[in-house]
Amino acid sequence: MTSWLHTMTHRGLAGLFGCTLWAANAAQPLPEFPQRAPTEFESTVERLNAALRDLVLVRDDARARFISAQFARADPETLVQDLAAAFAREPREPLYLASLAFACMERTLPVRPECAATDYLAQWSFRDGDNALPWLLLAERARRRNDLATMAAHVDKAAQQPRFDDYWSRMLAAYWKELEPLARPGERGTAAMLARLYAGSKPVAMDSPILAVCAAGRMAADEALRASCGGVGKMMAQRSSSFLARVLGAGLTERSMSASVRGPVARDADPPLRQLQVRCGDSDGQVSRGLDSADSRERGQAIELAVAFVVDAIATDETTACERQLARLQRTK
Repeated sequence: MTSWLHTMTHRGLAGLFGCTLWAANAAQPLPEFPQRAPTEFESTVERLNAALRDLVLVRDDARARFISAQFARADPETLVQDLAAAFAREPREPLYLASLAFACMERTLPVRPECAATDYLAQWSFRDGDNALPWLLLAERARRRNDLATMAAHVDKAAQQPRFDDYWSRMLAAYWKELEPLARPGERGTAAMLARLYAGSKPVAMDSPILAVCAAGRMAADEALRASCGGVGKMMAQRSSSFLARVLGAGLTERSMSASVRGPVARDADPPLRQLQVRCGDSDGQVSRGLDSADSRERGQAIELAVAFVVDAIATDETTACERQLARLQRTK
């Protein structure tokens, strides 16, 4: 636990929040820092993390089962069982349905009983039909079955939708609702930062399906598919709820417009978006240093900023919350 906590110091937070995403880099080895006594910020993170894990283990409500599932990502069978339990207890919550639908896309023999009972992906596309994401996942499922006509039709359907929601804000809200009551006086800012770290583990990992369905070779060979993928990318870049989805969308848009349509998704397809991410990451570093400050005024200001970001992100989206945070920091100078 200690090495993980050391990555959450102000040296690591600027990378974890805004500039990069924990889920996108989960396979990368964490940096090793010299062994030392944990800071107050790190000790608070450790206590809150342990308290949250203990809490969800003894509860059986929907949100507790959903969070328990996130802690069980290394065990796909337990993950699916907990997600199915969360959805059964609160079937109207789209976060639980989407998470279960995505988990059930993993091909297993035999099919897990929780996944065999219902086509959750189709149910999700029916319930949240103006969200492009379930249509893209339906396209990916068709691609896996080598049904390319259905795949193209689903991508075209996705391109016609007005929004792309990976439920990042809902996932953040789930963690915040659990962590905020666990925070002692003076710990709400740390709880807010920890909620954002947890929310980095996306309920639906959309990068691989998008890269597979809108692969360079497919777009080069199919003008209609290229146009549909470009439409999806533009909509993602402009209206997604998370930074990751916006960056993926910007890259897909640029690749679809390329004459050669070759190579990986351009990671710098939208320089202003990338610049905003970097600035937001820098601001997170500033806030995390404030949370560890011995100056009570600076620490209090950092707490207000950390909590305000989470409140804004839950009410709007990650990009809007970042822009508002930067405006707040500008006013405090």
